[in-house]
Amino acid sequence: MKERALRVMFFTPYYHQNRGNSTTARRIQYGLQQVDVSVYIYAYEEEPFTQEIREKMEQADVFHILQFARFLRWAQKQQIALNKPYLITSGGTDVNHSLKEDEKRYTPLLHNAKAITVFTDKAKEALINDHGFLDKDVYIIPQSVYLPDHKGDRKVKLPKGLPKILLPAGLRSVKDVLNAVPVLEKLKAEYPQVVFLIIGANLDETVFEEVRGACKKYEWLHYLPEVDLSMMKVVYQWADIVINTSISEGQPTSLLEAMSVHRPVIARDNTGNTSIVKDKVNGLVYRDSNELYDSILKLLSDPIFVQKVIRNGYQTVKENHNIKKEIQSYVTLYEKIKERNE
Repeated sequence: MKERALRVMFFTPYYHQNRGNSTTARRIQYGLQQVDVSVYIYAYEEEPFTQEIREKMEQADVFHILQFARFLRWAQKQQIALNKPYLITSGGTDVNHSLKEDEKRYTPLLHNAKAITVFTDKAKEALINDHGFLDKDVYIIPQSVYLPDHKGDRKVKLPKGLPKILLPAGLRSVKDVLNAVPVLEKLKAEYPQVVFLIIGANLDETVFEEVRGACKKYEWLHYLPEVDLSMMKVVYQWADIVINTSISEGQPTSLLEAMSVHRPVIARDNTGNTSIVKDKVNGLVYRDSNELYDSILKLLSDPIFVQKVIRNGYQTVKENHNIKKEIQSYVTLYEKIKERNE
């Protein structure tokens, strides 16, 4: 008699809107389906909490919670009792901001988890050294890449220019999406056809208004709202350089995605970015506007160097951010915490 498939209830804040959490949820869903794990995705910030969802929770063997700060607010509002063993996957905002700002609030949810997974060594160190978690309870599972091929006739209209600089990021203050604008304004003197595209969901009206104002001021600056994940491969292939300007990050899939399609990357110096990008090896890391300017010039003027970082970037994804490894790590944890509960 065939053993019943493991049933996982996956809680994500977002699934339908194209942003970091939804990319993670879609990738894990796809990966689990490939290994015959039954997974039900519930986007708790986007979907109503219905009787069907309650029934799915009862049927699950294990809960997998993405983004504990948002989940806790939702769970308290809905008066949810977590009556199944659960693991929590914590991103950059959770560890870098939420837990630092209000540790008492989140500690019960985290300490009752059977496992906590993070994307980087630094995030694990922060949980252990700054917040008292045990080494045996915190697991590092790096993110991988999932860029499905686009099917259908829909196309995304991309601006013309050279060089083409791409910043994939939702509009939030922590992403600091206009950080590169003064640098690119300076670069325009040498590269008059330069074009800069910011692409991502409008998540903050204040930031959106700032971006809209900048687009009116600079004819070479463009903003596109989110596009479907299946269209992002085309967007990356359009770019000559992909940048990340975030003040802080967990582990940005945008950099991994760019590397996977052989694009050179430049990343602002923060622990999430540097968990992926090694300066002058598989990309470039900058600390200030001068370093960003020099990094862009380096990529535009040294084709041999560009080929080296592209080659090393692709190798980084292949070796360290492999979707089969990522999914197997989660499945191993699911089985372990399910067994402990039986």
